Amino acid sequence: MQSRLQEEIARAKRYNTPFTILQFEAIRPDGLPMHQKMKYALAVALASVRTSDVVALAFEDTIVALLVQTDIASAKDALHRIRNRFARQGGTWRMSVYVFPDDSDLIEALPVLTAA
Repeated sequence: MQSRLQEEIARAKRYNTPFTILQFEAIRPDGLPMHQKMKYALAVALASVRTSDVVALAFEDTIVALLVQTDIASAKDALHRIRNRFARQGGTWRMSVYVFPDDSDLIEALPVLTAA
């Protein structure tokens, strides 16, 4: 994920195209073991985006989706699809949206990019 994000940042800067990062963090469990919750959520996220997008488990409790060439309007549509499907499982999620170039400083400081 780190290398793909770096590639997308470079491409977006070079061609002045947007991309979006969606971050989903499980903050309150619903009774399921965390690994089962995240396995389900990862499958939901993968099924909710295009094949050109990238979805990965970034940390034990965090999923990151990189939506290539995606502006804020399209990102909101994807976020709603994923959020509605997550709601079927239960629990509480913190969902964050970062759109390049507006949020470029925030994107480059994300733990998924800066973690060793």
